[in-house]
Amino acid sequence: MAVGVTLVASMGIEYKVAPHLLTSSNYTALAYPFLINIIPLGYPCWKWINLHIVNYKIHKQLMSIVHSEQLIDYGDKKETSTFNERKVEYGVKIIYEETSEGIYITVYPNGIKHSDATQTLNNRLEETFNMNVLSVDHQLSYTRYLLRDVDKQQMGVTDNAF
Repeated sequence: MAVGVTLVASMGIEYKVAPHLLTSSNYTALAYPFLINIIPLGYPCWKWINLHIVNYKIHKQLMSIVHSEQLIDYGDKKETSTFNERKVEYGVKIIYEETSEGIYITVYPNGIKHSDATQTLNNRLEETFNMNVLSVDHQLSYTRYLLRDVDKQQMGVTDNAF
């Protein structure tokens, strides 16, 4: 929507300014109103690049969990989306966060039929990410998992410990 608004605004500016710029042979100034579209176009492009290129491995691992645990509710078999795939009615929302404490994976069921499956992903997450699930926070609207590689934790022992 933001791209559409800025595109219409830049076209309006072009409509008013273009005749004057064309008569003065200032052709480079014609491109300036379209540069307004860099900001609203840049954000969705960055989100797509971040998801499909930078964090591709994590995205692929999370999607394998979603598909194997049937965390998506599809519509009718006859009803398809733009790319001839089955239409998704409901699906989980997964938020992946890396912190100094470990990896937090928050799963929001969003009305799927198998919403109880979001609370039993311990083994699947451990298997996929090759880490241990240290804690599970079950809430009414989400389930948050804390994953950490226990083998890489450093244990500090001092003389006062004995």
